[in-house]
Amino acid sequence: MGYAFALAFSKFFFPSIPTGAYVHYPTISTDMLGSLDAAPTLGKGLNAGTGKGLRGFLKKRYWHLFARLYGRVGGSVDLVMTNSSWTASHIRTLWGPARTKRRKPYPVSVLFPPVAVDEIVRSIPLDEESEKKRRPTILCIAQFRPEKNHTLLLRSFARFLHSQSTTTSSPQNINNEEQRQEDTPTSPHLLLIGSVRDAHDATRVYDLRLLAHELHLTPQHITFLTDASFPTVLSHLATASVGVNTMWNEHFGIG
Repeated sequence: MGYAFALAFSKFFFPSIPTGAYVHYPTISTDMLGSLDAAPTLGKGLNAGTGKGLRGFLKKRYWHLFARLYGRVGGSVDLVMTNSSWTASHIRTLWGPARTKRRKPYPVSVLFPPVAVDEIVRSIPLDEESEKKRRPTILCIAQFRPEKNHTLLLRSFARFLHSQSTTTSSPQNINNEEQRQEDTPTSPHLLLIGSVRDAHDATRVYDLRLLAHELHLTPQHITFLTDASFPTVLSHLATASVGVNTMWNEHFGIG
């Protein structure tokens, strides 16, 4: 959001006053710079593959110049903390040279954000009996935004189902099909839970439903649950077997 520039501005006028920053997400990152030359199909953000042609060349030049300036102003901050190792790595790359040059005594550190889990711990017991209630559900909890890359998740799940059907239909497994159905209460199911902020998000969910139809994912295979209440989310956390996240450059508190 440009706060590094505000801190550098303050440092310029008040050089004796220490400054500190807790960085949640860098204004620009080395991954963003690299995404300009990446194929759009790789899911590397909205600007993937936009570094081609004259416009792309100018965009790359601007981004690289901005990254250098961002590194210089970030180097003026006395104490720097980040919310994750991902953010710390990019900040060290971008701000590190300027901080070394200015002989900043404190290294960039990671301070994971606090997460309120008391209600989750109380609501979801972890014992042998509760584990028996879990189903072959793959759970994704994420806002329906482009960077969450739900498209990759749907395509991967469809490919997984196809591989499962190919395996179970092979000659050596035909005789075991009845036993397999007895052992498995339901087939694998993908559950997508997320908030819808506006009409753009609603359109995105609609497009995902169309993609699911194209991939032959029926309601037996996939469920879209929008704007679910917290108790509903807890109930699905208690019964799902797998949690998945397909966001490119996930940065919130990861180790």
